Amino acid sequence: MAEGAIISFAQRLGVIVLEEYKFIQGVQDQVVSLRDELQWISSFLKDAAMQGNKNERVDIWVSQIRDLAYDAEDVLDVFILKVKRLRRRNIKALIHYPSQLFTLHKLGNKIDRINRRIDRISTYRSKYAIDKLEDKESLGKDVALNERTPPDMVEDGVVGFENQAKVVVQMLLLNQEDSQMHHVVSIVGMPGSGKTTLAHEVFDDVKYQFDSCAWVNVSPKYTLVSPLQSIKSQNPGKEGGMGNLLVVFDDVRKRKDWEALYSDVLKNIKSTKIRILLTSRFGKVTKRANSSLDPYEIRPLEKKDSLELLKRKVFPKQSCFPEQLKDLAEKIVEKCEGLPLAIVVMGGLLSRKQKTAEVWNKILQNSRWQLIHGSTTEWLELPSLSYDNLPNFLKPCFLYFGLFPEDCPVDCEILIQLWIAEGFIEEKGAETMEDVAENYLEELIQRNMIQVACRRFDGSLETCRIHDLFREFAILKGQQDKFLDVLGSKGSANRTMSRRLAIHSTYEAAKVTEIPNSSSLNNPRSIMYFNCSRNVRLEEKFFHKSFKLLRVLDLRGVSPRILPDEIGKLVLLKYLNLHGAKIGRLPSSIRNLRNLLTLDISYTQINGIPWSVWELEELRNFYANLLYSTHQESNSSDAGNDGFSSNVGCNIRDYYHSGDTPKIGRLRNLRTLSTRGDNWICNDFGQLSNLRKLKITEVNMDLYGEALSNSFFQFIFLKELDIDWNKGMLQFPDSLSQHIYLYKLRLSGVMIKLPSDPSFFPPNLAELHLCRTDLKEEDGFS
Repeated sequence: MAEGAIISFAQRLGVIVLEEYKFIQGVQDQVVSLRDELQWISSFLKDAAMQGNKNERVDIWVSQIRDLAYDAEDVLDVFILKVKRLRRRNIKALIHYPSQLFTLHKLGNKIDRINRRIDRISTYRSKYAIDKLEDKESLGKDVALNERTPPDMVEDGVVGFENQAKVVVQMLLLNQEDSQMHHVVSIVGMPGSGKTTLAHEVFDDVKYQFDSCAWVNVSPKYTLVSPLQSIKSQNPGKEGGMGNLLVVFDDVRKRKDWEALYSDVLKNIKSTKIRILLTSRFGKVTKRANSSLDPYEIRPLEKKDSLELLKRKVFPKQSCFPEQLKDLAEKIVEKCEGLPLAIVVMGGLLSRKQKTAEVWNKILQNSRWQLIHGSTTEWLELPSLSYDNLPNFLKPCFLYFGLFPEDCPVDCEILIQLWIAEGFIEEKGAETMEDVAENYLEELIQRNMIQVACRRFDGSLETCRIHDLFREFAILKGQQDKFLDVLGSKGSANRTMSRRLAIHSTYEAAKVTEIPNSSSLNNPRSIMYFNCSRNVRLEEKFFHKSFKLLRVLDLRGVSPRILPDEIGKLVLLKYLNLHGAKIGRLPSSIRNLRNLLTLDISYTQINGIPWSVWELEELRNFYANLLYSTHQESNSSDAGNDGFSSNVGCNIRDYYHSGDTPKIGRLRNLRTLSTRGDNWICNDFGQLSNLRKLKITEVNMDLYGEALSNSFFQFIFLKELDIDWNKGMLQFPDSLSQHIYLYKLRLSGVMIKLPSDPSFFPPNLAELHLCRTDLKEEDGFS
């Protein structure tokens, strides 16, 4: 089904009706009608998906609806693009401007044609009896989204692997005096059998018996440099030799991958002996790694352990199943055949359904849930069932995980910012979009479709990951729906229509990589690079002509030779990530990106914060941890004609016609501010009252300490505060007790003493980091 594409656009239509009301007067009725029709269609699609019928008529009808939704999205986005360009030129009485009226008239005609297409396609639903499909397998209503298990109850321990772990430990430590340099023990099993879980159990049991240890995820398209660097980075300070080394190579799928690991990685490590624990789906790989020792074939969970695992997922606070569900629970785990992934996924599904025998029996009898021991394609029925049971608004959020690299933890903060930029998230009442998005992510975790990698001390999510099978499903489903594509992946026939494109470091291409242009893509909304070390060529024509409707541009770690001035024409852009990019300046046209919500220029070669940033008043997240300090003497010759300077305070009159000094107080929507340098801290700094996370390094407290201290009283929503100073002393405010949300406080710099009154600190503080303070025990530090 194509719910992901249709739902996300239907949500955006609602935003358009509200935000661009005065610009769509005259065609508002058509836009509202389009939105309402798409909402009804998305509801029908969910019902069709729940039935699980592999019906060709439904597939054809859905593909037509999806393409129509994309066409409608293009029409609206092109119109909004023209409106914003006119607005940027400061045209007065825009709605009465002749050019605007003409544009509005064309928009009305195009939407009328789209609505007529919807009417025509809708008649097919009755004509070909698509709406007569019987709902024989509805799995019941979901429980409310806010009925969620507390985080500390969700991440439970390992179930049922204790005895198996003991066997593998004995195999791994057998004959430790053996003179053989490399000793390999393998765990083999089908997808979802718990190979990685068992390997983690063994790793945690024996790692303290080795001088060095490392865990390496071996994805199907890994590079040789990455595992070697990973092993070394996990054992810093041991360049001279690692002694006895334990290495886990998780998920090795090809014999040639093992051969490459052995010859190009293991032989280049200085070590006395190396013990290797390898996991794989394929016995032929494990035989290649060690022909003299049979691999350990992971066993299915016993019935008792299977029931315990299911109970933990569905009834984590109870000691046993309710009496009326005991027999059904036993039948469900029997059908799971002792496979941990199947049990966990079904537990996630059951946890979000009504706890009645009728609903559980329907899930048990569902014909689509057939665990076939065969190809990966057959196994994808399991994530498919979970996906079809998702609420419509969660489907695009889940599919988005297909864009991220395999076996790579996903930064939840970045993920949430991307969801917001894509238009998947709407504010609900008093909740911010960030809060709503985190609730969505917690819901996916509750359903066991996404896994927690790390939580912060306050229980919030820091990183998460997706199981290989669920990621593979997300990619295949995303390609089918033209929702996303991954450059270099299989089955990429829809790339010319995909709305989102991810380019990974494993993509084999020329040394200088060009993002595909308009001849191979159709108005993409997102371009994302991951871990790409090659140079990326960004040409002016590329920006303006090929990607005029872009909302997300992520160039983390790539090396564009220049960021062209034409980027200022991407006025719909909401997310721009240049983290680590080797650019030396931002063009002055960056100030035209008035819709930008997230800007990351950290660890670029930009020397100082460009003045044009202060005009981006919609910014919610700004990262500017620059490589170069901004503590320099003012020099008017440093300022270029683009308004960029190494010092924010110098020679600005040519840039601001009014002669006003740029003030950070204009960025009142900021939720996150992370920066290096302080010479823009001024009296209006306290106007950033919406801040949730503040990090400032290299602060001169002698100059800016008082302004910084006075500002703290306004930041009542702060959750994280990180201050690093290199001159002077931190001037503490009278108290931080009013900061009830502040859970993490990091202070780095010379201090005379800590506040003596315990009530000074935030009441819910969970982390306190003190660095370079020069405090002694008699100063209250012990």
